[in-house]
Amino acid sequence: MTVKTRTPRPAAKKAAEPVVTVVDTRHPKSGLSVSYRVTVGTVERAEVISEAGVSVGLAARLTIQAGPGQRPVTVMASRLIGEGEWHIDAMTERNGRVHFSRGFGNRQPGGRRLMADLGDVLTLCAYDVRGLVEDAEPGRPLKLRKVKAKRKAKAAAEA
Repeated sequence: MTVKTRTPRPAAKKAAEPVVTVVDTRHPKSGLSVSYRVTVGTVERAEVISEAGVSVGLAARLTIQAGPGQRPVTVMASRLIGEGEWHIDAMTERNGRVHFSRGFGNRQPGGRRLMADLGDVLTLCAYDVRGLVEDAEPGRPLKLRKVKAKRKAKAAAEA
């Protein structure tokens, strides 16, 4: 049995506008310099209870487009408490094609890390959400702010 709870952004009363930015990066393996158009839809706290245990951290949804003629790819990424980098959980195209899909926080062998420059964009977005993170600097362990007792009780009641 898997139980998922997601805490919505505490500061937002309506749907927040997505963050759109252009990221210039050098591909780690080939050394090729590429510009990506990145649209960050959500960055939120997520908790998953499964047979493997409890996974707590940040979940993000972003769309990446390499160029105007390229198909955009939607990526679901996560960063668990204590981790220093973002990992890719799922990658899909707009037409429904699934490149791969794993559960939130699945770190089995063969997991994929998100490129550091794209992870920096997600980290900045996490800092923009009031009351979400305490420390999320790249390369340092993630620390989330404490959840108030009322929110914990409500999440437990919903589960």
